[in-house]
Amino acid sequence: MLKRMLIIAFLQAAIGYLVLPEIIANDIDAQDLYTSHCVLCHGEDGSGKTDLGSGLGARDFNEKAFQDGITDEQIVEQIAHGTEDKMMPFQDKLSSEEMHALVPVIRGFGK
Repeated sequence: MLKRMLIIAFLQAAIGYLVLPEIIANDIDAQDLYTSHCVLCHGEDGSGKTDLGSGLGARDFNEKAFQDGITDEQIVEQIAHGTEDKMMPFQDKLSSEEMHALVPVIRGFGK
C-alpha cells in the first residue's frame, strides 16, 4: 500500500513539474514578452536582422535547421542562461513560466 502511494505521489509530482509551467504559460502574454525582451536583437520577424542582433550574431528563428535541431526545453535553457558574448541570460529577469511561454512564439517563426 505504501509503495502504491509513493508511486502515485511521484507520478503526480512529475506530471505537475512537466505540465504546470505550460498551464501557467497560457495565462501570460508571450507576444508582449517577446516584444519587450527579444525584438531588439531578434527583430519582429524573428530573423535576427536588427542593428544589435546582426552585431551579436543573433539566431534567426525562421531557419528550418534551427527549428528542427532544438527542443523546447533547450530553447528555455537558452533563454535562461544566454550565450557567452552573444545573448544575456534572462533567468533573473523572467520567471520559468514566462520563459516557457516564449517557446510557442519562437516556434511560430518556423511556420
